[in-house]
Amino acid sequence: MSPGRRELSVGDRILVGFVGCVGPALVRLLGSTWRSTEIHVERVERVHESGRPVVFAFWHGVLLPLEYICRGRDIQVLSSWHRDGEMTARLMTASGYGVVRGSSTRGSARGLLRMLGRAVEGLDLAITPDGPTGPAGRVKRGIFYLAEKSGGKLVPVGVSASRAKRLSSWDRFLVPLPFSRVAVVYGEPLEWDESVPFEEKAALLEAALGRVNREASEAVAR
Repeated sequence: MSPGRRELSVGDRILVGFVGCVGPALVRLLGSTWRSTEIHVERVERVHESGRPVVFAFWHGVLLPLEYICRGRDIQVLSSWHRDGEMTARLMTASGYGVVRGSSTRGSARGLLRMLGRAVEGLDLAITPDGPTGPAGRVKRGIFYLAEKSGGKLVPVGVSASRAKRLSSWDRFLVPLPFSRVAVVYGEPLEWDESVPFEEKAALLEAALGRVNREASEAVAR
């Protein structure tokens, strides 16, 4: 068994297998009905033009629409070892993402080091700073380690949908309904010196995520 991995129950293994088989097709079917738009893509392009990787930051609850809209771009994601992480990893792999196993609670050091290796190869990274278990909307330390050690720039990402279902999970998981408008907003790239205290960086990133999510909500309202 890999470090940080825990054995799933029989029921969880059945659920993970089912999601791995039918989940990708369901996500593609649902996503194909959305009227999606990406706003401020030029901010991501500027980072690429500088020769540096992008470290995308977004709240765990908006993972589903991003999985579909940003598919096929070889973005590297960090996925935990627990049941929900296993399902996410299978869906992400089917959508053309690179998946690195680990989290802020299990196998964190190994996962972060593997993510750094992907960044050295010139690949973009994506991480949910409040994942995998919350609390929702609170930034953890791992994302700053990745951004600082990889030489990448943090790009906050906001998502909203005109019509959506919010699940009763800890992250209020967002499921845009069929034929809804979905907006993805990329914020201004962020960069700090390593000497800046964690609390200050966390507050700045949380504020930036708040701005791009509000902008996404305004975009779908228009």
